[in-house]
Amino acid sequence: MPGFATFSNWLATRPYIIALVLTLLLFGWMWSGHAAQEKAEHPAKAEEAEVVLPKVRIARFVSQDVVKDLTLYGRSEPNRQAMLSAEVSGKVVEVFAKRGALVKQGAPIVRLEINDRKEQLARAKALLKQREIEYNGAKKLNVQGFQGKARLAEAEAALVDARVSVSSLTLQIEKTTIRAPFTGILNTRLVEVGDFLGIGDPIAEVSDIDPIIVVGDVTEKDISRIHLGQKAYTRLVNDDNVPGKVNYISSVSNPATNTFRIEVAIDNPDLTYLAGLSAELSIPLEKASGIKVTPAVLALNDHGELGVKTVVDAHVVFTPIKIIKADPDGVWLSGFSGPVDVITVGQGFVNPGDEVIAVTAEAERG
Repeated sequence: MPGFATFSNWLATRPYIIALVLTLLLFGWMWSGHAAQEKAEHPAKAEEAEVVLPKVRIARFVSQDVVKDLTLYGRSEPNRQAMLSAEVSGKVVEVFAKRGALVKQGAPIVRLEINDRKEQLARAKALLKQREIEYNGAKKLNVQGFQGKARLAEAEAALVDARVSVSSLTLQIEKTTIRAPFTGILNTRLVEVGDFLGIGDPIAEVSDIDPIIVVGDVTEKDISRIHLGQKAYTRLVNDDNVPGKVNYISSVSNPATNTFRIEVAIDNPDLTYLAGLSAELSIPLEKASGIKVTPAVLALNDHGELGVKTVVDAHVVFTPIKIIKADPDGVWLSGFSGPVDVITVGQGFVNPGDEVIAVTAEAERG
C-alpha cells in the first residue's frame, strides 16, 4: 500500500503531530472522568432539565349556603299511655273492646257485675230522705227554742253521713264499667268474661299515638341550640321523612350518658306511624357556607388536621375544613370563601407547596 507507506514516512518526519494527538486523547479521557464524577456528586443538576411536573385533576367548587342539621337516633313512643285497674271488686260480665281496637274517650271497655249495689243505693237514698226530714225538724225546733244545739248538730251529722253513703254507692256502680280515659289504641286487655277482679287488679292498657312521639338524646354541647316548638324531621324505618315539632326538652341530663332527652311530636291522625320503631331525627340549626364534595378528597396534614388539597397559582395548598353535615352522596365542608379548585384525583401523590399541572375532567376528555 504505497499511500499508507507515504503517510507513515510523512508522519515519521513530524513527531510533534503524534505528541499532539496523544495529548488531546489524554485530556479527553481525563475530562470524561471528571464529568462522570460531577454527575455522581450532583444528580439533581444532571437531571434538572429532565424534571416533569406531576399532573392532578381538579374540580371547581363555589361556596353556597346550607342549613346545618343535628342528627339524632331514637325511637317512636306513644304520646301517653295508661294502665287501667279495677277500682271495685267483682266478676267480669261483659267485654266491649278487642285488643288493638281504637277506643274513644269515655267508651266502655269492661263491665263488672253490680251485685246488690243497686239495692244498697236504694236503701241509702231512703235513709237520706229520713235524715233530711229529721234535720229539718230539729232545725225548726231549735229556732223555736225547743231543741238544743247538740241535737241539731247530731241531726246534721246524720244527714251528711247519709249523703256520703248515697254518693259512695253511686260511684261504685259507675266504676263497675271501666272506660277509656282518652282516645287511643287498646294495646293490651288482660281480662276475659268470668274473671274475678279485686281492687287494683290490672285490666287493660290504652296508648295514645296521635301525635306520636319520637325520642332522642342530645349532647350537652348541642342542647343549648334546641328550643320548644323548633321544627324537626323524622325518618322512620320505612324511609318516611315527616315534619314535627320539639315539644319537650329535659332540664336534667342522664347521669350515665350526660345527654338530655328531647321529644318531637308528629301528627298521626290516620295512625300510620307505630310506636316502638327505630327513628332518625334531623333538626335544622343555623345556616353555614360550604361546598359539597365526596369523602374521597379528604386528607390529613402532618398535624392531624382534616382538610382538602387545593391548587392556587399552580401550587398545592392544604386547606383545613370542618364538616357541616353529611348527605348520602357527599359531605358539606366549611372553611372556603368564593371559588376553590379542589384536587379530586392525584392528591395522594403531591404535598403542600408542590408545583403541579392542574387539569379539569373536561380538559382531559377534550
